Amino acid sequence: MSGVSAQAGSVIAYVDGTPSGDEAVTWAIEEAGRRNAVVRVLPRRDPDRLLVEAADAALIVVGSTGFLAMSDLVAGSTAMEVAVRADVPVVVVRPGLPGVTSGPSAGRVVVGVDGTALSEAAIGFAAAEADDRGCGLTLVHAMEREEHRGVAEAMLLRVAAARRDVRTVVRVGMASVVLIEESAGAELLAVGSRGRAGLSGMLLGSVSQAVVHRAYCPVAVVRAPVD
Repeated sequence: MSGVSAQAGSVIAYVDGTPSGDEAVTWAIEEAGRRNAVVRVLPRRDPDRLLVEAADAALIVVGSTGFLAMSDLVAGSTAMEVAVRADVPVVVVRPGLPGVTSGPSAGRVVVGVDGTALSEAAIGFAAAEADDRGCGLTLVHAMEREEHRGVAEAMLLRVAAARRDVRTVVRVGMASVVLIEESAGAELLAVGSRGRAGLSGMLLGSVSQAVVHRAYCPVAVVRAPVD
């Protein structure tokens, strides 16, 4: 399974003076330990400067404030802008939600799969993260209609074929909703991003925006390769 390696380069932690920024640093240190990588901590700065200074990193870790209702999602946060624009995977760490400690994919790495190049890099990153953590991988596909189930299940089986401890989830519904439910108690949730669209080009309620602001675990936004 090809994709972004979880093993090369430094890990950047962005500190903005908030509790979520502190959690981002803690998460980055733990991640760097698994990778045997160097941690670089960058203090508060605008996204443009942050992205320039993190250009040679393997991973950027940023904090994000609280839980937002779907109707309250707004563009403009540092976390969201960095996640959209970065050339490397970006992990957004949010404060944990009280009482949400378990779920169907608790203790696993979860990744959204849509059968296109958009999710291939995210799958590779998620698989490497699961290997590093010694945990299982959950592949999630949301479909519009039940009659698509056979095709969707066959697709996930192909993706899972070369791996052990893979859980596959195929459900009818919005991808963001299904992924958020699977994120309860998970180690990490990974989603793909087209990147470089700019915040103005992102649709309110898109999968990446929704899970960054509402997932119950850290979220990795992984850019798809440029065609």
